[in-house]
Amino acid sequence: MMRKDGLRKQKTTYGILFCVILLLFVLVIGKLTWLQIINTERLANIAQERMIFEDIKKNPRGKILDRDGEEFAVSVMADSLYVDPQEIIDTLKERKQSSLVRETRTLSAKLLAPVLNMSQEELLDLFSTEGRFLWVKRTMEPHDAELAKRIIKENKLPGLHFIQESKRHYTKRGAAAQVLGFVGTDDKGLSGLEYSLDEVLEGKDTHYETLYDAYGNKIWDKAYPEPLKQKITQVYLTLDSKMQYVLEDAMEEAIKRTKAKGAAAIIMDPYTGEVLGMASRPTFDPNNFHQYSPEAWSNKTISMIYEPGSVFKPIVACMGMAEQMITPDTIFQDDGKIQVADRTIHNWDYKWEYKGKGKIPFREVIKNSINTGMVQLGLELGAHRLTNYSKRFGFGEPTGIELPGEESGILYKAEDMYKPDVATMAIGQGIAVTPIQMLRAICAIANGGELLQPYIIKKIVAPNGDVIRQGEKKVIRQVISKDTASKMRTMMEQVVEDGGGKSAAIKGYRIAGKTGTAEKLAEKGGYEKDKYIASFVGFVPADKPMYAMLVMIDNPQGAFYGSQVCAPIFRDTLQQILVAKGIQPYSGEGLPSFEQLEQVETKSVKNNQPVPQLTLLPDGKIKLPDFKGVDMRRAAGIIRQGRLRMKPHGSGLAYKQEPKAGSVVAEGETVEIWFK
Repeated sequence: MMRKDGLRKQKTTYGILFCVILLLFVLVIGKLTWLQIINTERLANIAQERMIFEDIKKNPRGKILDRDGEEFAVSVMADSLYVDPQEIIDTLKERKQSSLVRETRTLSAKLLAPVLNMSQEELLDLFSTEGRFLWVKRTMEPHDAELAKRIIKENKLPGLHFIQESKRHYTKRGAAAQVLGFVGTDDKGLSGLEYSLDEVLEGKDTHYETLYDAYGNKIWDKAYPEPLKQKITQVYLTLDSKMQYVLEDAMEEAIKRTKAKGAAAIIMDPYTGEVLGMASRPTFDPNNFHQYSPEAWSNKTISMIYEPGSVFKPIVACMGMAEQMITPDTIFQDDGKIQVADRTIHNWDYKWEYKGKGKIPFREVIKNSINTGMVQLGLELGAHRLTNYSKRFGFGEPTGIELPGEESGILYKAEDMYKPDVATMAIGQGIAVTPIQMLRAICAIANGGELLQPYIIKKIVAPNGDVIRQGEKKVIRQVISKDTASKMRTMMEQVVEDGGGKSAAIKGYRIAGKTGTAEKLAEKGGYEKDKYIASFVGFVPADKPMYAMLVMIDNPQGAFYGSQVCAPIFRDTLQQILVAKGIQPYSGEGLPSFEQLEQVETKSVKNNQPVPQLTLLPDGKIKLPDFKGVDMRRAAGIIRQGRLRMKPHGSGLAYKQEPKAGSVVAEGETVEIWFK
């Protein structure tokens, strides 16, 4: 009986145990079903959130290049150091391993101060802040960053971390500085094209996933590779870097020579509207923009408003010819001065030419910049025609060039003008323009009457190679006929041949131009005493222009006439460009043709005359050869090899140079060579 009871109890125990096991099995299966089937998606997401994190890779800012692909602005990735002040303490584990407790903040400040070029006190203040993220040093030099990393690692300094950021570098320093602009520490464009094209140029972040373990350590697995380096946007400008070099050099020399307050110069293709060179003074180095005043950041070529003076006279002359009021042969009476209401207007040379030139054809009015003749024409045109034509030539509104900060100039309404206002506008006063407006209007004369929209962006190429924006010629309107433009070009050529613009002449080339000198506008109205704006505008060759150029000097000291101050700059700058570009002189001017120069070169080769060679020194400087006996074109080619600048004098074969043969010069310096 007892045995049966024992068996019964044993069966009961086994039954209960079986039921418990079965229940546990059912629970496990249920749990697995819940985890693996029913709730799998939610749990997978949780696991992914805890193990896989999104990392961001910073990419460099897009490039800015000249028309031929030479770099103006590039970006490189640089290390930036930041601190989490809450982490910059010794952990409990570290304290147990050492009998000494370090004052980590003080130690970190002491070790890093020399590398970061910061004071220990400044760093200690940063490390003692209550925040969780503070920049210590941004976009560090590679050597400094590597040294700082080594110090942090070897001394086990906690709380200090590196992240890569884009650092902007302007390869040509101050060249085209106001055009390019600059970026701030956050890699955001703050001026120039860097500002206006910020959305295009900014480096796009690359987002990718990285796997971490339970301790927060990154797991490098082939399933999660580093992203490939991203291609960047490229912005090609219409600027020619070689022309820009010559122009910058000319502006620098002009400021030193004239001690002027400022200057501006532009070179443009008169048939397309492409800006080939653009320089403004004062200037700055975009790599260290914060070291310069905001005035230096300003692009005077598009933002400075001034009265143009006599360079405006060709525009008024075109108005008169378009209205068939005059021809180049129309006779005007010049008495040296003219009375308009209560105002007497003199010629610029009234101090020594009291009686004027008497009866003269209109071409003489332009050639010698005679105010009396222009006043007579202006009064005949009247206020409405003067202002309407001025609008047609693009004055009183921005040109539309792709640069920020362009001004509109000042053009008064016809109904607000009195007779003296009409008279003074005819001689380039009472109207205010920007340099880019003035050059564009002159280009309309050079190209046969088309007013173009100037542009400075040649094309923008997306990271995938697609051209997303293409600069192209844009004709705003036909402002004058081809015949009127042709007659005006001829008169402007006479200005340089035998008039007030003689100092702009380049032997062997047909040059058309016009000088200008105007009183400087005062900020509170009226004019500043004994302060002037000198200018020269012209194009070459006169019959089929390739280059149009404007030079404006703000308040030169000493000589102040445009013919004295600006015309020589025009001449010297374009002479270098014409030679460098291989543009043949006009055969009727007594210069050797390119065929003759080729014969000289061939003869030199046959006679085994050694070709001068620049010597590149280990420190990057250049040793000059002896250019004696070398023709201008070959000399220019040799000079370009060393990225130097040539200032030629005369024509023929070289007989003198400065610096002398054997001198050591740096890249970008000017070598003067005399030819005969």
